[in-house]
Amino acid sequence: MWCLRIHLQCMEKLGLTMVKYDPGKHTFISVPYAPLKFACLFTAALVSSGYLLWRSPLDYIVYKLDTRMFDITIFIINTTISCTLCLILPLQCYYKHRQLSSSLNALLKNDSILRQAILEMGGKPLCYKEATLFSRIMRWDGIVCVSFFFCSYFIKSWSKCNFVHIQLSVCIYLATDLALDWTLGLCCVMILVGIAQLSHIFDLLKIASIRRTIALERIWPPLWQVYDRVTIDVRKDLSQYYGPIVLLFSCMIGLESAVKMIDVGGALNDGTGDLTILILGCLWLLFDIKKLIVLLLISERLKQKVEETALCTRHFDDYRLQNTRAAKQIQKFLLKNLHQKKKFSACGFFDIDNTVIYMVFSSIVTYLVILIQFKQLETDLTQAGDGYNVTSNVSTVQP
Repeated sequence: MWCLRIHLQCMEKLGLTMVKYDPGKHTFISVPYAPLKFACLFTAALVSSGYLLWRSPLDYIVYKLDTRMFDITIFIINTTISCTLCLILPLQCYYKHRQLSSSLNALLKNDSILRQAILEMGGKPLCYKEATLFSRIMRWDGIVCVSFFFCSYFIKSWSKCNFVHIQLSVCIYLATDLALDWTLGLCCVMILVGIAQLSHIFDLLKIASIRRTIALERIWPPLWQVYDRVTIDVRKDLSQYYGPIVLLFSCMIGLESAVKMIDVGGALNDGTGDLTILILGCLWLLFDIKKLIVLLLISERLKQKVEETALCTRHFDDYRLQNTRAAKQIQKFLLKNLHQKKKFSACGFFDIDNTVIYMVFSSIVTYLVILIQFKQLETDLTQAGDGYNVTSNVSTVQP
């Protein structure tokens, strides 16, 4: 569980979490002065969002050189979604911090139960090597990406007259991106910890079945308490904490991808827009897509591990356990597991698993078709208006 403590400490330094580990009580608690920290964080997010909305029509020239109303409108809509995400992060961080601490304490309780069972029965020591490595990679990945884009935009916009305004907008976007990266990273680390705990359940049951040193009736209840905490408590609390964030982030990625495809197509066809800015925007989008895909794949992996752990109980429902208390416990667990939800949810709109990848791709295609149609309509109306003006001028000049 050390990986979760380190990740929370890094997030706490930036004010991105209202939960910390208390070594004296051996539990996760709320940080001191949480309402005051939330007030400062939300005020900063509100001011930053207002600044971005005010600057979005003015900063549009950085991305493209033309000023068509359709393109500016889409740019403002995209900025609005980004600002909404910037505001939802501190809101979820404060108002759902009890759900986060509850899920962290559930994993902490599982850790103590599994370690006690390993001491009594033997077996591989409980470790979270994968979660620790992933947490370290996510933290450094966020820092490296922010540093790269900050330097790139700094060099690119250095000679512009509105350099300060542009760089301030870039810093706000980068701060939001880093906060989102580490917040989603915490969710992934918690899921990986849950996967590691579920993996040890089967190992302990196998040891108990082979050695017969401890009755299955004794080891069964605490192990399935571990299972229930991961599949019920952690799943429910994390869905409430991360659901709105994933929902908005998925919508933003779908729209940004469609807009970026149109920008790339325009740059290849008629050379509109700044090529360097366009390349940086595409790289930024790829890093954002990476965040979502990693979360979806890890969530899908947890779902598969939950199903594998439930199915492994059938190996113990053999003739040696017929008409015993352990057999009744197994049958009761299997029956309950059939009706149990095993997936994280994004506010009830969709389940957070690998199927969201296909949903995002389909939404990108839908956005792309709609944007192309509106863009073509604006082009046709512009050309028709120009033709009308030319005809009117000619008829006026003629005697």
